Formats: sequence, C-alpha cells, structure tokens
Amino acid sequence: MKNAKTDSVRATETSLAVLSGIETLGGGATLAELTDELEFAKSTIYKHLNTLEKGGLVVMRDNEYLIGLRCLELGGIAQRYDGIYEVAKPEVRRMAVETGELANLMIEEHGYGIYIHTTSGDQAVNLDTSLGKRVHLHQTAIGKALLSSFSDERVEEILDRHGLPGETDNTITDREALFEELETIRAEGIAYDKEERVNGTGCVGVPVETGDRREAAISITAPINRMAAPERESEIIDTVKQAANVIEVNLAHR
Repeated sequence: MKNAKTDSVRATETSLAVLSGIETLGGGATLAELTDELEFAKSTIYKHLNTLEKGGLVVMRDNEYLIGLRCLELGGIAQRYDGIYEVAKPEVRRMAVETGELANLMIEEHGYGIYIHTTSGDQAVNLDTSLGKRVHLHQTAIGKALLSSFSDERVEEILDRHGLPGETDNTITDREALFEELETIRAEGIAYDKEERVNGTGCVGVPVETGDRREAAISITAPINRMAAPERESEIIDTVKQAANVIEVNLAHR
C-alpha cells in the first residue's frame, strides 16, 4: 500500500530498512539482532528477509543473514553506467602507484559522497573507503571538491537535507566557514582535509569536469605526518591535478 504522504511503498521501505540494519550490524546479523535493532515485529523482519533472500540480496550462513552478492552485481551496474569509472580507473591506479598512498574516486548522489573506486599504494592507510561507502560531503577533501563544483543554492539544499554533523574535532560544522572554504577551493582548484573525518589522516581532492555526467572528484589520502611535509604535499597536489586533467580530456573525447 502506498504512503500517500511520501508517495513511497511501505513494504519496500521495510525491506530497505532490513538491508540497512544488516549493514549497521557489520554486514551480518541474526534475526534476533535485527529485531533488537529495528522497530519492526520479528515476524515482519523474517518475511522480508525471506523475500530478500529469494532475490539474492540477502544470504543466510550459520544462522546469520548477510548482504548477498546480487547487491554487488547491481552496484557494478551503477558504478559503470556513465563511463566515469572506466575512464578514471587507470588514473586512480596511477595516483596510488606513484605516491604509494590511497587514491579515491567519488561521485555525488542524493547529497552524499559515494566512493565508486579506491586503489591502495604500497604505503596506503587502511580506511573504510570501500566500494559504495557513503559519507557526508563536507567531511572530506574529495567531498568538498565536489561541493565546490555546485552552485551555492545546491550546496544549501544539501546542507538543509543532511546538516553539518561533526566526525572529528576538526570537521567544519559552521555554514559560513564551509562556504568560505568552498570559495577558496574554487579559486585554487584544490581541496584539503586535515583530520576532518578520520583522526591522523589528511587528504587532497580535486573536482573532475564530467560534462553532462554525474559530478565526480578524485583524491589521495595519507597519514597527516606524511602529508604535512611541504615537498610531499606539493608532489601529491601535482599528481592529483594531472590525473584530473587526463580524466577530463578522456571523458570529453569518449
């Protein structure tokens, strides 16, 4: 039955809530754990789990429900549908190899930043930037690079919807301060994250001009002590800017 207020289907919302519950509980959960986590009756959750299992979106192993590989298949389609991933992938890999650090590709969707590709160099930190990871745009250099490519009106819409939650003591949580930083990013073409989402790490991000495709940005993440050395920071900035330029040229001629 449709919810007249939101024009959404309640049963579908419940299934999505069950999938999100499995994700929240670490990617695997028992029926009892999901019942404790979600505001639905045990019998309701069980019925939705059975439906999701039939569709391959959930699998059951050792009394735990896990996210099914069908989700990975669907995510792969979303990852590739406009060509950004295929064009950017080799440049993201080159950034990781040349710097030895963690290189990332992000797109914006529904006001969040979504990592659609990451590659680790031989010195890379191990972060939670896995395929499909969703983050608040204002908390990262790559996210702020994306925001800088939007109009102020669109940024306001995103902030009205998702707010400015803090992740660390260094996260920007003031609108005026964020807009000031976005103006600097637009002028310099480079965004920085200094322990704003993860303590101990820094990041350099650059927006990518994609034409009429989804907005995208790339970045390199490294321990803050390695990023702080001026010559190292300069090297990383050059690497990211060059990669963005190559991606933009290849997208324009795709």
